Amino acid sequence: MNSNMQPKETGQVVELLQAAPNGLLSTGSAGLDEMLGGGIAPSSTVYVCGATGSGKTILAEQMAYASAAAGINVLYLYVAGFSESITNRVRNLQNFEFFDPGAFNVSVAYHDIFPVIRAAQSTDLLYSITSVIQQHQAGLLVIDSIRTVLERLEEFEKGQRSLRQLTEFVSEQNLVAMLVGEYQQDDIVRRPQFAFADGVILLTAPYEAPDGKRHIRVLKMRGVNHNSEGQLIRISRLGLEVLPDINSKADTMVSAV
Repeated sequence: MNSNMQPKETGQVVELLQAAPNGLLSTGSAGLDEMLGGGIAPSSTVYVCGATGSGKTILAEQMAYASAAAGINVLYLYVAGFSESITNRVRNLQNFEFFDPGAFNVSVAYHDIFPVIRAAQSTDLLYSITSVIQQHQAGLLVIDSIRTVLERLEEFEKGQRSLRQLTEFVSEQNLVAMLVGEYQQDDIVRRPQFAFADGVILLTAPYEAPDGKRHIRVLKMRGVNHNSEGQLIRISRLGLEVLPDINSKADTMVSAV
């Protein structure tokens, strides 16, 4: 692939940080929105999966600040001790153009849910999440990482039940939930929570791919006419960018000859 080829992202950065048309929520990435048929539908619970270093958290932060720029409150739940500190988070976010310092811990509110997890009471976890969502009047919920949360609950069945209840709450309240987790494709096939998820986006880290590049694929997404073919991506100052499909461009050129 030509390293000089420009990504699908077009226009000014401010144009990317808007809600998508027809009530869909933008991811903040024009290329990914295009793959999704415009964005993510309200009332959706979407998993963002992939190995360490695949770009999951960058995508979650990118969507969080895109939503904030569109006037939507965001609740970003993290697990202290198992994710980067607030200081490091701010330091890393400053590398990206989508980051708005004025929105940090205001319209994008960060909350540590480790104290609830430590109590190992999944019902308390659900209550804590829904209570903070309502207090913050959030339209987008991010949990990073949902796998860390589930692995630290004592009982598997209670954790799965809480996930189903959270999915129902998201649907009833017309929210979007982005659940970030270190899941691979085999996990997606085997684990029950993916069956009742509205969407699954899978990211591939460079060290996993034969070509040494990052990839993204929308495995499922209810409510939109999405493209399920894998696409090359890169991480830049704009965040996650979807690169052009050079094979499609080549086919078009051949057809035109």
